[in-house]
Amino acid sequence: MSHGFAIRSARTAFVFGAALLLALGLAGCRAKEEAPMQEAAGRAESASNVTIRSYTTAPDVELKALDGTTERLSMYQGNIVILAFLATWNKECPSQVAELNKLQAKLQRYRFAILGVFTDKDGKAAVENFIKKNPAGFSVYYDGEKVAEAFGGMRRVPTTYILLRDGSIYAKEAGFRTVRQLEAFTLQINAQRL
Repeated sequence: MSHGFAIRSARTAFVFGAALLLALGLAGCRAKEEAPMQEAAGRAESASNVTIRSYTTAPDVELKALDGTTERLSMYQGNIVILAFLATWNKECPSQVAELNKLQAKLQRYRFAILGVFTDKDGKAAVENFIKKNPAGFSVYYDGEKVAEAFGGMRRVPTTYILLRDGSIYAKEAGFRTVRQLEAFTLQINAQRL
């Protein structure tokens, strides 16, 4: 009898100890999770594929179109702007262009603009070649290295900025994004009347 009792007592003590360690570990994690919430309002950051909300004003950069004209980003104020930084050499960019085309078709009823800015060092010819293979139903620009610098540089391509109608940055998304993910931003902006 005493041997069976000792085994049950040891098992109970082990389970109780494991539960206590788990509870303490979760309490420590919760404290770590609450610390970022104390940051300034309007800022959010997540790891892996980064999402940053800052609401700072986007720089008024010059955009060079493939037809030789130039535009300023400020020309698009009054619209929700999806500003996608792309590269012809990147494997994800043909798929990203396809997703942006779907978004363009889906959201025509809203006041918004999709701008594809290519950061290639090879310039206009490389972008024109890429667009022949991967047609874009939205405005395409080249010489995007200078534009990317004005936005603080790009760690990853594609990187997409979502700009509010007043020209401020609503979100920055690093990496490939589906039409559903990008559409969610425009719906959030419209719902919040930003």
